Amino acid sequence: MNLFDVQYWNERSSMVRGGWLAVALLLAGVPVAQAKDVSAQQAGLNYALQNLDKAEAEYKADSKRASETEKVIEQKKKQLAEEQKKAEQSRLNYLAAKDKAAKAQEVLDRAWKE
Repeated sequence: MNLFDVQYWNERSSMVRGGWLAVALLLAGVPVAQAKDVSAQQAGLNYALQNLDKAEAEYKADSKRASETEKVIEQKKKQLAEEQKKAEQSRLNYLAAKDKAAKAQEVLDRAWKE
C-alpha cells in the first residue's frame, strides 16, 4: 500500500462514495418508512377513537335504558303495594260480607224452625 498511489486512492474513494451512496439511499428511505409508520399509527388511532365513540354511545344508551327500567320497576313496586293493599281490603270486605251472610242465613233458618 503506497499512500501516494493515485489508483489506491481512487479505489478507496469509489468505495467510500459507494458506501455513502448506500447510506444516503437508506437514509432517504427512512422518512418514507417513518411516514408509512406514522400513517399506520394515525389510522390505528382513528380506528381506536371510532371504537371509543361507539362504545361510549352504547354505554350511554344502555345506562339510559337501565335507568328507565329502574324507574318502571319502582313505579310497578308502588303499584303492586297499592294493589296488594286494595286486595287485602277486598278480602276483609269479603270476609265481613260472608260473615253477615252466614248470620243472616242462621236467622232465616231459625225463623223457619219456629
